[in-house]
Amino acid sequence: MSNKSKKSICYEDEEYDDSECLSVYDAALIWASNGKDEDYTFGYTEDELEDAL
Repeated sequence: MSNKSKKSICYEDEEYDDSECLSVYDAALIWASNGKDEDYTFGYTEDELEDAL
């Protein structure tokens, strides 16, 4: 069993006083479902996304 850290990238929207977070696991699923397109890395490295799959 691996000990993976729970990493999330959050984007704050000052206009709406709101923030959105995307975990590396969710980002990896989206990235993979889009053919591992670099436009869908959401600020994570490809290595981080591969490790999360």
